[in-house]
Amino acid sequence: MIPIRTALPAALFLLAIEMPFPAAAQTDAASWQKETQFAGLDQNGLSPAQKSTLLNVLRTGSCNCGCTMKVAECRVKDPRCGRSRGLSATVVRELREGKSADAILADLAKRMNEAPPLLEEPVPIPINGAPVKGAANAKITLVEFSDFQ
Repeated sequence: MIPIRTALPAALFLLAIEMPFPAAAQTDAASWQKETQFAGLDQNGLSPAQKSTLLNVLRTGSCNCGCTMKVAECRVKDPRCGRSRGLSATVVRELREGKSADAILADLAKRMNEAPPLLEEPVPIPINGAPVKGAANAKITLVEFSDFQ
């Protein structure tokens, strides 16, 4: 049994690192509407007009991760969201291909019918040198953690 004085700091630490929207607490409600750069989104090579279209699409298109936010809002408030990251990258790719804002918004509307993900994005865990059982090229890797203390 772990004494409470030892377990409590560990529990508080885990709560601190697992907060779902760390940036949301530090920003006001409308700050996402002013944001022009989004984490992990490469806007290099886009013209000023394309960047304007990008911001318009991200601010008006809805994210389909189950959050009920606009894509830009989800990128700012939950930068770990894989759905908003993928939608943003798709918009940039389609702008580079020369698609119009209306065509891109139509594509986003089609994606809204997709069900939200059941699982979070996969987390890479280094397993080099760890004991392994099974095929090296398996599609899924299960990692077991144990502590006998």
